[in-house]
Amino acid sequence: MSSQSTSRLQSGLDRPRLRWQTVFRMALWLGTLSAVVMISIDQSRSGSDPTVYPNKPITVIVPFTAGGESDAFARMIQHAAAENDLLGQELVIQNVGGAGATIGSGRARKADADGYTMMILHEALITAQSSGKVPYGPESFEPIAATGKTRIIIAVRDDSPYDSLSQIMEAAKDRPNQLVFAANLGAPVHYAGLILERQLPGSHFRYTQTGGGAKRFEAVKGGHADVSAFSLGEYIAYKAGGLKAIAISAEQRDPRVADIPTAREQGFDFVHANMHFWWFPKGTDQAKIDRIAQLLRECMQTDIVRKQLAHRLSEPLIKTGEPMKLELADRISKIQSVDSASPDVLPNTSMWVLLATLASLAGMVLSSLRQKKTADQGTQTDETRPQGYWKRAGLALLVTVIYVFALEYFPIDYRWLTMLFMFCFGLTIAGRSLLKLRGFKIPVYADVVILVPLIIFAVFQSVFHIELP
Repeated sequence: MSSQSTSRLQSGLDRPRLRWQTVFRMALWLGTLSAVVMISIDQSRSGSDPTVYPNKPITVIVPFTAGGESDAFARMIQHAAAENDLLGQELVIQNVGGAGATIGSGRARKADADGYTMMILHEALITAQSSGKVPYGPESFEPIAATGKTRIIIAVRDDSPYDSLSQIMEAAKDRPNQLVFAANLGAPVHYAGLILERQLPGSHFRYTQTGGGAKRFEAVKGGHADVSAFSLGEYIAYKAGGLKAIAISAEQRDPRVADIPTAREQGFDFVHANMHFWWFPKGTDQAKIDRIAQLLRECMQTDIVRKQLAHRLSEPLIKTGEPMKLELADRISKIQSVDSASPDVLPNTSMWVLLATLASLAGMVLSSLRQKKTADQGTQTDETRPQGYWKRAGLALLVTVIYVFALEYFPIDYRWLTMLFMFCFGLTIAGRSLLKLRGFKIPVYADVVILVPLIIFAVFQSVFHIELP
């Protein structure tokens, strides 16, 4: 075949590839254009005067799944603010559950301190730090207000053989590490069990990571846990589903639930009330803190909130400024006095997930190596030898670890850091072939590196109202 014929044949083979690359590049650029348009529309809706606060929706991070006490309280405030037009903008509830509220609190901590991301979280912010789950605590946020006041209920399944707190604590002493206590490990519910254990030497529960109020109710009702702690509001909501209260954390019996004995009258000095604290990221302007504190005060005075709090047997209390800070300091002191170390926590889900992931990764790599060795036996180059694959795999893993570490600990914009990561990761796994100037390989790759992080950033920010690092 002549060189001219060969050239025409090669040109014909290249056309589909060139057409595919053209379509791919057009799709990327159209996606970016759409993202820019979405951001522009979002900004135009939020108002044009930057001196007015707020001039766009405010995201409220609830570090639990929907259905629990914190979620219900946040949505109650959201409803009151909207019905009475107290803010002029929308409050957007964002449930970010998991890891005892630390995933949501971590996201709130890293959000921009511009007054448009805040968080509702009770003492879990304190207990997570005290138990060593996270290195940060209240000092990493700006407190806005403390709202509501509700007692804690110790409850079992309605057909449980335990009818009192004394009975179940004696059982925990007689059969240590046998009774399962559903909890958010390192959160206030976990501390409730630890406080009770401390007052009856020799008693030990077996703690299991469960989640928010709805998940804990499912665990108790389904027989996966023997006992758990709930806010009074949660107990009222779940009682008909099959819960039996055996103690309340009040100084005296609450006349609204007079049949529930206090922990104190059963010989356990457990007196506590949950409050919902509202937080901004550290460095938020004081004027914005005061504006949201005013909003919360106004919401707590509305009929909507007062009726719902009365239904959930919670007090319509609000503290701001110095009284709030004193309340916070008192709770920090009490929580830090409790030893949260417990050898009876089951299971260590994170460790098992990590081990399973590493095992799967190792299996994939070994399988790939065997297939490559079989296919290329006798024709291997430095690029295709197994040690070459190991080297590239190790470099790719290192690049990923550095990327995740940088997102967590360095104030680098997500878009530019992700562009750099995608370029380095792609270069690592592709090897020298990426450097060969053939066709449109490098230009298309450059489009991906530049545009994909921008599209992701725009969609998350304008559609889901999620602030990326």
